[in-house]
Amino acid sequence: MGQDRKGSVVSADALRALARRVAAEARDEVRTGRPSRAEVASTLALLPFMLAVASLRQGHYNTPSAQLIAMTVLAWVPLLARTWRPLAVLVAVVTVESLHLALFPFAAPDIDHVVAIATYQPVPLATMAAVWTVVTRTPRLLGWVSSVAASVVLLAVALLSQPMRLIGTDMVMWDHVLITAGVATVVATHRDRVLRRGQEESRRVADAVTDERLRIARELHDVLAHNLTLVNAQAGVAEYLLESDPAGAATALRGITKHTGRAIEELRVTVGLLRREEHDPHAATVPQSAHDLSGQDLRPVPGLDALDELVAAFRAAGTAVTVTHVGPPSALDEQSDLAAYRIVAEAVTNAHKHAPRAPVSVTLARVPDHLGLLVSNPTAPPEPADGPHRTARTPPGTGNGLIGMRERALACGGTFTAGASGGRFVVEATLPTPDVAS
Repeated sequence: MGQDRKGSVVSADALRALARRVAAEARDEVRTGRPSRAEVASTLALLPFMLAVASLRQGHYNTPSAQLIAMTVLAWVPLLARTWRPLAVLVAVVTVESLHLALFPFAAPDIDHVVAIATYQPVPLATMAAVWTVVTRTPRLLGWVSSVAASVVLLAVALLSQPMRLIGTDMVMWDHVLITAGVATVVATHRDRVLRRGQEESRRVADAVTDERLRIARELHDVLAHNLTLVNAQAGVAEYLLESDPAGAATALRGITKHTGRAIEELRVTVGLLRREEHDPHAATVPQSAHDLSGQDLRPVPGLDALDELVAAFRAAGTAVTVTHVGPPSALDEQSDLAAYRIVAEAVTNAHKHAPRAPVSVTLARVPDHLGLLVSNPTAPPEPADGPHRTARTPPGTGNGLIGMRERALACGGTFTAGASGGRFVVEATLPTPDVAS
């Protein structure tokens, strides 16, 4: 007995929860506004179809009574607003068709001469159209509860107002409403699935575009950063030596020409590779002798094989850079090779900008499964303004360099850390090396 009471309480709680959910969805009823062209066409076509069905109730054409025509039109009129207020329209249509059933002897005086299955026509065609709209344009639970309620109301009215010999017709009417709800659910579910796929695809495209923009920004930043920093340093040297050592100033100016030319060349190569990769994801592997249609060199951006040239350029600008190799040489894939070069270049560039003339230590440690990069420099204050290798004043950093280094390392499946430690600024990264056995 106690268990039955407990089960009843649980069932009542579940029903109350369901009722609250349906009520909440009803309050938030979807008001979708303008109907589609297909919905406009189907609504307009439904009235003549309903009138035609009402005229064929006897198995052949017979002009329906004025009362039946009036009830048919009255049931159809609310459907004109079915996309604006689906639930309200369903209530109105069910009310009219319930009146039709209740007043059946007056609306269909020829009841004794009709085919049994067609007795109530055009009921429930208007209800079926309203149910379709509710199911396809409101939350799924609300649509189903509304559909079942509409079919129950029509069935109850028919059972109470019509003789039992028409119970088969009553059940056909019930079935038609529920079948409509089921088909509408399948259609709406398929439509929602297609819509979700489209939205997911749009998000993937947007994410890909964002990633590509970040990649281009990172490439352009890294291509230009260290060359322009060296240009800045050489400009400071040239300005300082212009009067006291014209030959030295001329050398510094030649360095400016060299570094600006290199920046332009690397920028052109990078843009060319980015353009080619839009059509060919493997275009970055073009050989050193590859040329585009205009005959310009499209060799890949440098890797660690260009590290000596990079270090020499910084040394010429007044920054003492030492490079230490630990472990035997190991192969890097193209992405890791480029990332290693760019991380070292950016780290040394940052050291040159923020601690001019402070020595920079670069360590490349090769172990069986990864390459370790360690770039460090003292966090010394800027050099005196009258130093022989002074640089022009540089603006404060934006942090894009550190972000770019981290993104490069993580994109290769490696790690990255950077920060001050023990009076030095340390940049440390690990990049995986390919498995030779594979």
